[in-house]
Amino acid sequence: MSTLAADSIRETPGGRAFTDDVEFLAAYSQFFVVSHNLEATLETALAGIIQGLQADSGTLYLLDQDTVELVCRATVGPRDLRGTRVSPDEGILGRCLRRNALESADADSNIHTLEPQKGSILCAPLAADGRPFGVIQVTSDRASGSFTVRDTNLLQIMANSAALAVANARKAEDLVRREGMEREVHLAAEIQRNLLPPPGQNDLPVQGYNRPVRLVSGDFFDYFALPDGRIPFALGDVSGKGINAALLMSKAASLFRCLGKRCDDPALILSDINKEIHETSSRGMFVTMVAGIYDPGAGLLRFANAGHEPPLLRKRDRSYQTFPADAPPLGIIPDMAFHTTEVDLDGGEFYIFSDGLIEFHYGDEEELGVEGLIQLVEGLADVPLAERIKTLLDALDREGWELRDDLTVLAIGENGGPHQ
Repeated sequence: MSTLAADSIRETPGGRAFTDDVEFLAAYSQFFVVSHNLEATLETALAGIIQGLQADSGTLYLLDQDTVELVCRATVGPRDLRGTRVSPDEGILGRCLRRNALESADADSNIHTLEPQKGSILCAPLAADGRPFGVIQVTSDRASGSFTVRDTNLLQIMANSAALAVANARKAEDLVRREGMEREVHLAAEIQRNLLPPPGQNDLPVQGYNRPVRLVSGDFFDYFALPDGRIPFALGDVSGKGINAALLMSKAASLFRCLGKRCDDPALILSDINKEIHETSSRGMFVTMVAGIYDPGAGLLRFANAGHEPPLLRKRDRSYQTFPADAPPLGIIPDMAFHTTEVDLDGGEFYIFSDGLIEFHYGDEEELGVEGLIQLVEGLADVPLAERIKTLLDALDREGWELRDDLTVLAIGENGGPHQ
């Protein structure tokens, strides 16, 4: 097979024939302008180079950043080597990648060709911003000997064009992937919002509020009225952040909604949720949670606490009492027994909150804490319960306090109202 000549007839991937190298290269590059599919770009790049150099076979390798290996992604020739992995320390492929420069050699068994060759091998790096990320290797058994200077120049030009196309195709795929993930996150956030109690329950003595620090939250709360007037309620905080925490949050919230309608013992509700989470959660994730039932007619509130922040009782005389957890979070010990506590509100108010509330930060050092929360609540004692938490948080925002974790609050009292 002769080297390229001005009157050589070649075809671009689109099937058009050209008799001039420059015209061929222009058409070769033009194809990549409209190509945003990575796999198609790789196949086209290699096929065009084989045609342009009139080589017998070729392979295109990309660097796997996780394993730091060259992985064959496209093949032209008698054998399909896609998926073959080569160490960047080996043979002409590795030398081309390490040096980020054209390399040529006679074929031998240690050069990772498609099959043993009697002719020549030519390798060109694929690079972006001066950093190589792949290698194109072509082989030929032409009787005239090694690839010519014209061949190497043509390969360099085509490899540069292919590298730019591959880099652009990768960016396009990354953009599509990010946009897809963003849509999924927004959908997850919408699903979470739908798991919260519907707003406008003015006749219930309960107020709930949730403010995620990110788009999706690992916190949740729930409450709903039973036919006899009692109100099951819960507030939970899932360990960790992101989609995994949001998924576990959704599961815990759904379990409570189901169990709260048929079980009137908060300890048993937590026990059942605990078993299910222990069986199915992964990576050591757990849930802190307070679950209970409030009877507005009797003013009695019964609850159980699984490793959560101590609820806060504001009594009628404006004194306060906390109720520390007496059991670990859900999902840690499968057969854990939980304890139900009964409280007579007697005109007082009951606050359950995630640690995001008391961990509100001012600057690098100051933290709101329980004492700060009590002071703020007392300063708003004349504000109806339905408005108090929102007013409290608005005040913190105005004064420059910073939310650093998901925040959820549930307040129970005689003058409740809709959640925000």
